[in-house]
Amino acid sequence: MVSAIAPQFPISIASLSLGRASHHDLAEKIHAASAAGFQGVELFYEDIQFHAKQYSDNSFEESILKSAKVFKDLCDECNLKVLVLQPFMNYDGLLDPVEHAQQIVKIKLWFKIAKVAGTDLILVPSNFLTEGTTGDDDQIVEDLLEIVELGEKESPQVRFAYEAISWGAHKNTWQQSWKIVKKANHSNLGLCLDTFHIVARTWADVTRESGVRPNANKLLAADLKECAAEVPVEKVFLVQLGDAERLLKPLDAAHEWYNPDFPSNMIWSRNSRVFPYETDRNAYLPIEKIVRSWVYDWGYRGWMSYEVYHRDLSDPSPSIPQDFAERGMKSWKIMVQRLDLDNIGSENIQS
Repeated sequence: MVSAIAPQFPISIASLSLGRASHHDLAEKIHAASAAGFQGVELFYEDIQFHAKQYSDNSFEESILKSAKVFKDLCDECNLKVLVLQPFMNYDGLLDPVEHAQQIVKIKLWFKIAKVAGTDLILVPSNFLTEGTTGDDDQIVEDLLEIVELGEKESPQVRFAYEAISWGAHKNTWQQSWKIVKKANHSNLGLCLDTFHIVARTWADVTRESGVRPNANKLLAADLKECAAEVPVEKVFLVQLGDAERLLKPLDAAHEWYNPDFPSNMIWSRNSRVFPYETDRNAYLPIEKIVRSWVYDWGYRGWMSYEVYHRDLSDPSPSIPQDFAERGMKSWKIMVQRLDLDNIGSENIQS
């Protein structure tokens, strides 16, 4: 039996990747993650928001914080670390000052949630709204520094991981998000790197019959080399792993999932993300190649976290949390074995 233990790479899974909150409650999902052998979880706001509905006699804030406490207690019971609270969506680059002010009110509640849940990290994905937003670097830096400086006043201080999602309206590559983080130059602002989003912009093309870009391997190799050369490893606050299905036909206007209002990468992500090595589910992305580069060429040491979205997560079957947790751990064991992760030293280890 292959061990899942890789001392320099504790392993986490996103709470949403264990079932949608409307069908699977917190206890089911946390116990499933623990039983499968995970050491941490990402807290998706959806989970505590849905759970909070049962506390209807309380105010919204009281309900959400009570729900966060339940999440934390379950994680403590199962000896799981709460790695991050996410996603603080569609914040950067808002042009309407009223909408921006509403987000500032919201982030102050998120600080309270993070404290109750026992995490000091909040994930901020790049804005995917095209209307009412700007991609101006200076504006985005200013927006991010505003919440970072508010988080700096908290006790404990709150850190932020900025992630360029592959369907972001203005920032959709790690190079673009790194430019923002570098320009902001604050110790509490770093990057989130997600294998899916990187591959979706450099290697894969879900609108093509092959599912792959021309010269894909060369493009990815150059991208990984650039990352190792340009980004200080300590500026990456969160690493997320996820693969995706190779679709049987291109995701174009003839596809049953096609919706002109949504980018193809968003549709693909929300329906078809799976765990690395799940070739029986048509996983085909070069995730192992990315992780190998991050570990051996770049020197990353620290948490790895599985984040998958899939249409089956909305299946009300009570077996879903256990099924996804066990599939995730099976994938991780293969990763550990293939990359010899359990024999890597602790040099440059991240906390």
